[in-house]
Amino acid sequence: MLIDVILNNNFDSKSKHINISDYVCGVIDVIRATTTMSVMLAKGCREIVIAKNKTQAFLLKKFFKDYLLCGEEGGHPPEGFDFGNSPLEYSAINLEGKGIILKTTNGTKSFFKTLSSKGSFVLSLVNISYACDVLISEAERNNTDILLLCSGEKGKIAFDDAYTAGMAVKAIREKRKNIGITDGAALVLNNAKFEKNPLEALKMSTSYRSMVKAGLGDDIKICSLVDLYKVAGKLQRYNKKETGSFLKDPVLKTVKKLPEVFSIKPFILAD
Repeated sequence: MLIDVILNNNFDSKSKHINISDYVCGVIDVIRATTTMSVMLAKGCREIVIAKNKTQAFLLKKFFKDYLLCGEEGGHPPEGFDFGNSPLEYSAINLEGKGIILKTTNGTKSFFKTLSSKGSFVLSLVNISYACDVLISEAERNNTDILLLCSGEKGKIAFDDAYTAGMAVKAIREKRKNIGITDGAALVLNNAKFEKNPLEALKMSTSYRSMVKAGLGDDIKICSLVDLYKVAGKLQRYNKKETGSFLKDPVLKTVKKLPEVFSIKPFILAD
């Protein structure tokens, strides 16, 4: 087994240079999407339907009428959304049994890049140990390697995601001593070993500075907490039978095309 790392999501998932189908993936957007997803799942959310953009998010809301419409543009919830993308805000909300539609700038985009993988999972600092256990278990079950995909910020490398990837490489190697690593994984691992304080490490990133500029700096308090929750979320595709049931609603017959639907659902390791 081998661990590889991609430092941002600005790549062609169909490129011949990387075959996503060879991996079990851990998707990282620690400031803030995968931290937010982890909090949502920990607070009882039953699934998070992901949207590629704001237009698709509003379209999905027509089908998932009772779901909360959540996400951000420039850090803040677009007009018409119920909530934004603040993990701190969701940590104080009871989401038991709730469904959520989520659109973010970087994190949700990363999950769409991993559709062909053997399994794609939510990875952040708040769930890092449990998520790494899941990645190891699924990689061993599928006899495949592990890929850590950092979302980055607007197509560029983000220090917070690279740091979190390094922490994940460290955690996985502590659990499986004989696992191999690529040069990219070695790079982030060495960086994580150098940074002793998660909060200060995240504060070095452009993502944090953007969050502060948007008036959302307090979110760093929860984004930097290691192993706050024992949760994992797995990307899943709705089958045609499930999505076809929505079209029975006569109001929705005017909708020309239902997008293919993908969601993050809670994933529990077998005992």
